[in-house]
Amino acid sequence: MDFWLVCYDVRDDKRRRKLAKLLEQRCQRVQYSVFECPLPEKVLTDLLHRRWLKELNLKEDSLRAYPLQRQSRSQAKIFGSPDLYEPPDFLIL
Repeated sequence: MDFWLVCYDVRDDKRRRKLAKLLEQRCQRVQYSVFECPLPEKVLTDLLHRRWLKELNLKEDSLRAYPLQRQSRSQAKIFGSPDLYEPPDFLIL
């Protein structure tokens, strides 16, 4: 499974709350505007274009998705909480 670090900067509170709720459906929030997302690239791309980007004003806001390699995840230095997100073995949809 691919793993992504998704972060955003959204100026409007309403748009920010809506985007955060959408991200929380598929990703683990690790900081206020940073999420770890265990998603195949095809699913991430689909969510970006069909759901997440529709909530943004791209003249004011930004959303970034960075791929995390398995090796870089295992080398992460984490201080405080939450711990590194480990997706469940299965999901009930």
